[in-house]
Amino acid sequence: MKNIFRVILVIFGLMFAQFVQAAQSKVTFNVVVLPVDLFKVCANYYCFPEVSEILATDIIDNFNKTGRINSPSLYYVRKTLEGNSVIKNYTQSVLTRFKNNKTLDFTALKGIAKTFNANSVLLISNDVPVEGAYARRNYWEMLVLSTNFGISYPYEMETRVVLVDTVNDLAMWSNVYRKKISDNNNSFKAPNASDAAAKLEYLKMYSADVLAKSIAQNIYLRFFPKVVDPQPLVEDMKTDGAYFRYENTPSIRPKLLEYEDKYRPKDDFGEVIDDNYGETIFSL
Repeated sequence: MKNIFRVILVIFGLMFAQFVQAAQSKVTFNVVVLPVDLFKVCANYYCFPEVSEILATDIIDNFNKTGRINSPSLYYVRKTLEGNSVIKNYTQSVLTRFKNNKTLDFTALKGIAKTFNANSVLLISNDVPVEGAYARRNYWEMLVLSTNFGISYPYEMETRVVLVDTVNDLAMWSNVYRKKISDNNNSFKAPNASDAAAKLEYLKMYSADVLAKSIAQNIYLRFFPKVVDPQPLVEDMKTDGAYFRYENTPSIRPKLLEYEDKYRPKDDFGEVIDDNYGETIFSL
C-alpha cells in the first residue's frame, strides 16, 4: 500500500512539474522601445534614419523573434501617439529629458507603458561626445561638420540604453556602449554621397550583427534568467572605410563591463573572448 502511495506521489510530482514548466513557457513580457529620435523624420542633412532609430528597430525585431518578449513597431508607436496628444507630449518630454540630462520621468513612463499594455520601457539614446562630455552631437551632424571643416578627432559613438520597470518605478538594467567611428588617422568624413551611404550601411550592419543582439539578449536574461547561455559578441567591423570586413580587434568593440579572466570564455589559443554577460547596472 505504501509503495502504491509513493508511486502516486511521484506521478503527481512529475505532472505538477510539467504543468509549471508549461505555464512558465507561456509567460511573455511587453516592452515599449523608445529611441530619443522617435519624432525626427528626415531631420539630418542626408535624410538618413537616426542611429537610435536603426538600433531600436533591430532590437524590436530581436525581441519579437523570441516569442516571449513582445514589442510594438516604431510605426505603430508613432501612429498611436499621433492619436493621443497627451501621451505624445509625455513621450516627447521623457525622450528630451533622457537625451539631455540622462534622467527618468517615472510618472510619464508609467502612462506611456499603460498606453501600449506594457510594464517595461526601453529608452535608447545615441550621440557623439566632443571634447570629453562638454558637448554632444548627433552622429550625422558630426559627420557633416567633420567633412565640411576638415576636423580630425578620435570620435567615439556613445549608445546609452536603460530598461525601466514602470510598475515598481526602477531601472532594471542599463548600459553604455562606446564605438570608435573615426579611422586610425582620426578622420571621420564623407566627402560624397557614396561615402555617406557606406557609413549608413556600416551602422546598419553594426547594429544588426553586434549591438542590437547584445542588448536584446541581456534584456531577455533579465526576464528569463539562466534560460539561455550568454553568447560572445561577434567580431566587430573596421572603422577606416573597409565597412564590410570584420576585424578581431577588441579595442574597437563595444566596451562592456568585465569580470575576472578566469571566469571568461577562451578560444582555442587560450585567448580571452570578449563577452556580453554580466552587464548588470541598476542605476544610471
